[in-house]
Amino acid sequence: MSRPHHADVDAAAAAVEAWCEAQPDLAVERPGERTWATVLAGEQKRTIGVHLSVGANGLLVQSFFMAAPDEGRADVFAGLMRRHTRTYTCRFALDDRGDVLLVAVVPLPAVTVEEVDRTLGQLLSAADDAYPAALRSGFPSYIEREQTWRESVGLPRNPIT
Repeated sequence: MSRPHHADVDAAAAAVEAWCEAQPDLAVERPGERTWATVLAGEQKRTIGVHLSVGANGLLVQSFFMAAPDEGRADVFAGLMRRHTRTYTCRFALDDRGDVLLVAVVPLPAVTVEEVDRTLGQLLSAADDAYPAALRSGFPSYIEREQTWRESVGLPRNPIT
């Protein structure tokens, strides 16, 4: 297996930087030399934090999807796993605490401005599409308590249900 050339890493980082610069309405932070952090706006999952990092093997894109489910873990995880057949590079994963992440890995030679855009678009779509069902399956008791409280103070039901 050959080691990546430093120029490949630099080219991938330049592609991510160019994508960021082409997004004038998107606030992007640079926590490190080859790392970026931003927040995408979804419709169902309103804020989708994303961390991008170019390393020796490729571009790693990570996003916090939801906290570890309180209930229905098997149903939540089964639903998210079934979505893997409908995504290109994004996959659902668990961190050490059991929180759910969305993760994508793009090999160095494939990292272009267009591929960054495609990957982040897919991540946004996957997060937005999967969030309501995962939330309903993983937190039904919490949602019902909130709906009861909302009703008691005269607020409309939360549209998540």
